[in-house]
Amino acid sequence: MFASHSSASFDQWLGNILKELANDVQKALRENLIALILGGGYGRGEGGVLIENWLEKPYNDLDLTLIVRNPSIVSQENLNLIKLNYEGKLGIHVDFSRPLTPAQIRAWPNILMWHDLYQGHQVLSGKNDILSLLAPKRIYSSLPLIEATRLLLNRGTGLLWALRILRGCEKTPDPDFIRRNYFKCALALGDSLLITFGRYKVPYSGRDLLFQKLSSENQKVGFLALDSLYKEALCFKFRPNSTSLNPSTENDILDIVQKWKQVFLLVENERTRRKWIDLDTYCRWSGLREPSLSLPHLWIKNFVLNRRLNLWSWRYPRELLYPLLPQLLKPKEEISLVSWKESSQFFLSVWNNFN
Repeated sequence: MFASHSSASFDQWLGNILKELANDVQKALRENLIALILGGGYGRGEGGVLIENWLEKPYNDLDLTLIVRNPSIVSQENLNLIKLNYEGKLGIHVDFSRPLTPAQIRAWPNILMWHDLYQGHQVLSGKNDILSLLAPKRIYSSLPLIEATRLLLNRGTGLLWALRILRGCEKTPDPDFIRRNYFKCALALGDSLLITFGRYKVPYSGRDLLFQKLSSENQKVGFLALDSLYKEALCFKFRPNSTSLNPSTENDILDIVQKWKQVFLLVENERTRRKWIDLDTYCRWSGLREPSLSLPHLWIKNFVLNRRLNLWSWRYPRELLYPLLPQLLKPKEEISLVSWKESSQFFLSVWNNFN
């Protein structure tokens, strides 16, 4: 099963196409391929399904992880041809991961991406238990709290990108970009709090009940009044046209920005055990958000990375994103649009390389 909220015929149709895709990847990589793994919503069996003209269509990206013997001989040109072919058939983006070796999987850190992939995936080619055989035990444990912060950073970046589109800085990648990033952020608000307070579970189904329980038991979370928004975001995740909400304006994005700021401050206060009274105070703080990435033995490497950005710093470049993003997520009347365009573009270029 690829989409729990779909018909059996949709699942069969998608399954047949994925078999074709796996065969094409096997032909392209031959004996170099160890496994092809489907992750994301469809890998969990909870992918999104859009209904248009009474027809069911896939909505989410197709997230594919490659495990190979030798990454250096993988033909990106051949993979790109497969990608384009199946994007045409499915009408959604098809994303292949950077090819991974078994040794790289054994060294996986416990981050949200690998944590979710391990606990929710389907093997399209190769041994069904390949990840159980290779993934380290730390992947099974609770997520470190920095993953809540990183999730909010990424979804807040989606809001910044949406503001750039609405303010005429660039064209939208697709017609549903604004609405999709609104709901992705809404989902992340609840997920980040579930991670922070040790309640996060990989399956989407039932997360609304987990969040409702957290909200009723934790006064700080309950004060945010996010239950209905989080439930709506889960509805959108399963069936994008099942929700009546249609956020499309700058005011819609700025409304959820305010909720993002409240959650971000709460998560960072809980994670760091500090008590910033507001985000301005947080942004002025000169300390490290991710100390493990800026240890002395990494200073030279970080210095080189920063020089490529025309910066002088020994800190890992992502450090500058945490205090910068809240300052960029502001209404037009609180910014100079010319300098905001430049600063937001710089932010996105750094984020694209170090998110």
